[in-house]
Amino acid sequence: MIVFNLIYNPMHQENTRGSCLCSGVHFSFLLPHVRFHYCHCESCRKTTGSSNASNILIPRAQFRWEKGEAIIARFTDSVVNPGFRRWFCSRCGGPVPRLNRTDEFFVVPAGLLDSPLSIRPERSIYWSERAKWLVAVDEIPKHLESLDSAISGEMLHA
Repeated sequence: MIVFNLIYNPMHQENTRGSCLCSGVHFSFLLPHVRFHYCHCESCRKTTGSSNASNILIPRAQFRWEKGEAIIARFTDSVVNPGFRRWFCSRCGGPVPRLNRTDEFFVVPAGLLDSPLSIRPERSIYWSERAKWLVAVDEIPKHLESLDSAISGEMLHA
């Protein structure tokens, strides 16, 4: 069992809201949080389709479904990582918050947030499982336009 030291600060009760891609599912939670981290485990990479998940752990009592809880589909892995949960909107397929394995905390994907967030990730976990192709953001070019625009521009100037 993982134990977190949550220091409750009633002066930092920030109400944060989020939703899925189609806005069918809405949720809110109060800070303070327990953890905010990047998770590089294989299950999180496969769930997000990316190099990592950006997860905020919120005590269950501080989390609330605002809309759409009935359209949430649930998957629990029984083969690769038994007990790993993935919850998603049954309409758009987008991820939604899920309970952790002990049912104590909601794992909130930070990319779902509609409200500004005053906290930042504190650590990367399962670093040894990170994608071998992962490159630090500072090491690659940045474009202000979309991928299609960037590709078209590169092709025009090639």
